[in-house]
Amino acid sequence: MENLLTQTTGRKRRWNASKRKEIIFLFCMLVLPVCQWLVYFVYLNANSFVLAFSQKRTGLFPVFDNFEKVWESLTTDKGELSISLINTLKYFFTDFLIIMPLCLFSAYFFYKKIAGYKVYRVLFYLPSIISSMVMVETFKSFVDPRGPLSGLLEMLFHYTIAPEGLFNHPDTATNTILIYCIWTGFGTKMLYFGGAMARIPLEVLESAKLEGCGPFRELFQLIFPLIWATTSTQIILLFTGLVSSGGPILLFTGGASQTSTLSYWIFSKLYSPGMGGVAGNYELVSCMGLCFTLVMVPLILFIRWLMDRFPAVEY
Repeated sequence: MENLLTQTTGRKRRWNASKRKEIIFLFCMLVLPVCQWLVYFVYLNANSFVLAFSQKRTGLFPVFDNFEKVWESLTTDKGELSISLINTLKYFFTDFLIIMPLCLFSAYFFYKKIAGYKVYRVLFYLPSIISSMVMVETFKSFVDPRGPLSGLLEMLFHYTIAPEGLFNHPDTATNTILIYCIWTGFGTKMLYFGGAMARIPLEVLESAKLEGCGPFRELFQLIFPLIWATTSTQIILLFTGLVSSGGPILLFTGGASQTSTLSYWIFSKLYSPGMGGVAGNYELVSCMGLCFTLVMVPLILFIRWLMDRFPAVEY
């Protein structure tokens, strides 16, 4: 009996020691991410909320001057935020309505292994590998008034690019950057769609082929529903990054020629006093972020609910 009690006590001690080590291990693993969450999420967001209602000049709290400035800049015809919001929406809808469908079609053709598909796949993904600085300078040289594009337009359509260039006029600057974004926007999304298509069972496509299903029906009635989980995720992520939609504004124009976006406007207000902003204007930027958060959170939740209405196909 005494030996049994001794063995039981020994087992309890070993179990307690093992449990204590497990708790210490979990604590050591979680303490860093929890501290990061408290500092970089809780503290920063709480501080941004306070800054939105603060006034740097007088130190008063709470005040609504920042909200008045944001509203005025949004509603004024040539206001900084008004121009930035319009340009941001241009980039978003270009990504949503042009780049994403093109990536889907490109991934489908590569999935069907068209002639030379390996070469095309490398060429499409190449802009995502090469440095953005190199790509921007290459594109600038191509659309320069003395560059290849000007010669082609003059030869084919008898159209001459203005001497100041496309990036120095508000009517053409943003649209030219949008064309660059389309040219360089195939990389990541095309890989996502291609990976999703690669998981589709070949038996499904072979059966559809025996039934006389053509490429158009195969893409829209078979492949697209089968990769809906990937597509819906891409759409949700796209809406999540709506406010930060934009292109390499700093490399192309530095915000001139009315090319500013919301993300570039934030940069100019915080870091670039020489670009029309006030460096360190955290209060105004925090207010703008709070206002757009109040709009974007319900929109993203609605988009997610809408995407969930279409059931994903399990295979």
